[in-house]
Amino acid sequence: MTNKTRNNLYLDDETMAYIEDYKEETGVSFNGQMVDQICREHQALLGQDRSREYIMRLMAEHFQEMFAEEMKRFRLAANRSDKNTQVLLELMNGFAMDQNLESCITTPIFESQAVKDAKEAVEERISNQRQKKISVEESQATSSR
Repeated sequence: MTNKTRNNLYLDDETMAYIEDYKEETGVSFNGQMVDQICREHQALLGQDRSREYIMRLMAEHFQEMFAEEMKRFRLAANRSDKNTQVLLELMNGFAMDQNLESCITTPIFESQAVKDAKEAVEERISNQRQKKISVEESQATSSR
């Protein structure tokens, strides 16, 4: 049996009404027992909150670990694309300067055969990369079984 200490408490009317209502719901006879039960329930809830926080932290770390490599690949691909775009821009600017071009006909107005060929080459390269990636993933899945 636990030790008990007598203590006079001053509680506001709302708190006393809550304790009385809760006593009726639970069948507890005495106010002291009810306050003990409320405190135990509160401690249990705090423990659950801490457990949830811990689990959420673990999940966040795991998620970050799982996707860190993918995010790195995305950053590298974006950097490569940005670099390639800047190089092309510089080359096109140099070409326009060399040719003394004052204006430009945009592709919605007219698309040259060279641009069409370049688009096809890029689309084929992307498709080949996708096929390579799918083949690698399938071989990894087969070997892990």
